[in-house]
Amino acid sequence: MLSMIYLSCPFSEKDECKALGGRWDSQKKKWYIPAGVDASNFKKWITDDKKEDVIEHNKIKKIIELSPSSLDFQINKCHRCFYLSKKLGIQNNNFPPPVFNQLDLIQKDFFIDKDTSFISEKLPIGRFLQENELPKKISSSLLKDNRDRDFKLVGIPDLVIEFEDKTYGIIDFKTTRINEKKADFYKFQLEAYATIFENPGEVNSIKTPLLKPITKLAILQFDPNKIKSKNAMNCNIIFNMCYIELENRIYEKLIDRVTLALDILEMKEPPAFNNSCNNCTFFKKQSQLNV
Repeated sequence: MLSMIYLSCPFSEKDECKALGGRWDSQKKKWYIPAGVDASNFKKWITDDKKEDVIEHNKIKKIIELSPSSLDFQINKCHRCFYLSKKLGIQNNNFPPPVFNQLDLIQKDFFIDKDTSFISEKLPIGRFLQENELPKKISSSLLKDNRDRDFKLVGIPDLVIEFEDKTYGIIDFKTTRINEKKADFYKFQLEAYATIFENPGEVNSIKTPLLKPITKLAILQFDPNKIKSKNAMNCNIIFNMCYIELENRIYEKLIDRVTLALDILEMKEPPAFNNSCNNCTFFKKQSQLNV
């Protein structure tokens, strides 16, 4: 097996290295060249590896990494926007405001030291895995789609549960309008997290733990309702809550969705404009202006 090519990149040049596709190994405290990234662009930082290592490295095909959220939201919304974002790095930056991420962190901090029954009576007795038991970012091992193409799933989970019977559960937070079918809206995302833990890989040499079997997949919804009280500096907001479980595991359907994603990314040209997509409509009309 070809050894990893680590780089002698000084701190002052880290942004250049990152822009070229280099990654940081937090354990070794060094930058390295990931699979599929042309090692020839990093020659000035390669000191210990032979020229043959660079040649062999460049033969390695880049592995497609898919986030759990992209398999639900991005592909459902627009194939063209998914292609432009994932393959060409063209994004509209129309992301949820940072406050939503802050809400996720606040919710996690509140629940993580509680008993599972505090969330829902539907949950068996168990405990939430703490931050020192899970890496922040997790990755699957190398997986195959329906056309025998390699891919990995990489994401950041919210709450992970270890039940007393040594089975596991995953809960994802959503600040949204409550809907009894919400778990089905995010079924690929939930199944993707379960698949990662049942087929663990690593991120920057940090291994994802094997958690198997995953028996509970759920969405915990938070819907802002009203302000309960306030003072000069703060206010207390009441959120309605709703816990909804995904009824069944859908691994085969997940692989079907991944196959669709890889089919899209293998297209030589971007998919056609999607008239149901606001972004496509905007850019299509903009391109028609005589300016």
